[in-house]
Amino acid sequence: MQFFKQYGLLLGGLGFSNLGNWIYLIALNLAVWHLTHSPAAVAGIYIAGPIARICSNFFAGSIIDRYDKKRLMVYSDIIRGIIVCIMPFSSSIWLIYSFIFLANIASSFFGPSSIYVITKLVKDEDKLRFNALNSTLSYGSFMIGPALAGGIIAISNTSVAMCANAFTFFVCAWAIASLP
Repeated sequence: MQFFKQYGLLLGGLGFSNLGNWIYLIALNLAVWHLTHSPAAVAGIYIAGPIARICSNFFAGSIIDRYDKKRLMVYSDIIRGIIVCIMPFSSSIWLIYSFIFLANIASSFFGPSSIYVITKLVKDEDKLRFNALNSTLSYGSFMIGPALAGGIIAISNTSVAMCANAFTFFVCAWAIASLP
């Protein structure tokens, strides 16, 4: 019980964010497909992200080293949430690619910062259990997220699924901000 009191917010925030990432991925693929009817345009989604991470990794590490990691995590989640909220309203594929590019730059700050925060917050004797639960949440999100995205899209549309992902980013930002 003490373990979940101590690490519940961190695990919950990271797990919820992972779930939203899978919802977003499915919704984004379908939104781009419906907009363009082009497999090449859908493939562009998978090109924009790595290009953004390659470009931003040149400077992200030095910024992460100089600033408060927890605050960077919160800001990157808020930025990603805002970007994902705006994305369904764009009708240009190039604007969508630009949003994907910006969201992945924010992600390149979140990932290394989260590793640092986990290393500092989780006690050495709890790391094995924490990492096991974090992996379980990550792989569970991999299974549940696309199914949940399919359900949301079947009931409504891809815009609602993207807004659900934005909500998960905001919840993750709140959870990280609430950490000691």
